[in-house]
Amino acid sequence: MDSSAPETETRAAVREVVAPLWCEALAVPEVSDDDDFFALGGHSLAALHVISTVEQTYGVELAGPRDIWENPTLGAFVSAVAAAVAGRVPAPPADGRAAAASTGTGE
Repeated sequence: MDSSAPETETRAAVREVVAPLWCEALAVPEVSDDDDFFALGGHSLAALHVISTVEQTYGVELAGPRDIWENPTLGAFVSAVAAAVAGRVPAPPADGRAAAASTGTGE
């Protein structure tokens, strides 16, 4: 049995919900996985709207607009939300900001 099948299904289901939220918040007709929220005109209030709706829809707690700032493309954001929905913690950003923040060292 392919263990990635449920993860892929969860991600696809999350994308079906999140993509229209992005379209609504950004006032665009469609978005692709490579589209950047902020490059399409997104701002903090739009990000809050998306985050709030995702949290209400899935009953999960996200890190607020930071989730979109750290995952600005639709594909990355969907993966982060799918991880939260599946009960997994998404990987920290590649630049190590989360590790520095969690240790309080800021290094």
